[in-house]
Amino acid sequence: MNTANFEKVISVLEEMKTGGIIEKFAIGGAFAATLHNEPISTIDLDIFFLLKEKPDSVLLSLEKVHDFARHRGFSFDHEFINIHGWLVQFVEASHDDLWKEAIELADIMKIGEFDVPVIGCEHLIAMWLLAGRAKDYQKIAVFWEADILDLQRLAGILERFGLSEKWEKEKWRLTDEP
Repeated sequence: MNTANFEKVISVLEEMKTGGIIEKFAIGGAFAATLHNEPISTIDLDIFFLLKEKPDSVLLSLEKVHDFARHRGFSFDHEFINIHGWLVQFVEASHDDLWKEAIELADIMKIGEFDVPVIGCEHLIAMWLLAGRAKDYQKIAVFWEADILDLQRLAGILERFGLSEKWEKEKWRLTDEP
């Protein structure tokens, strides 16, 4: 990982907080998995965040995030903003209780000079289970095999967000047993 440029990205996120654009953020997705365990292939950095000013309508606008990025001279590549060489995807989380809780209870990791919120392993598992894509089950299996999960915490999260039944149906993917 290019730590210097990554620290620049975190600095930009902190500026967005200070500037009143976002209230809180946490790193999610495959990059969060990499920070918790081992490298997983990914092309982007997912930032789950809450807007400082709550949306007035059901339509979400990332206009303030995009305006900030344009003002700073960052380029856009489809749904990504290129920040110091990192493709960053901003995912506003206020519409999803699981995502909000994942941000609120994020693990804090020291990266360079920054204390960086990173979505915890158990919340990542719940988010990937909910998405249910093949690549998500692969990431779940990596965490399972690494034996880094707090299974009691995971069970509580799955129960709170109505995912226990789906977990029971899908956890066969995690073992070699028929």
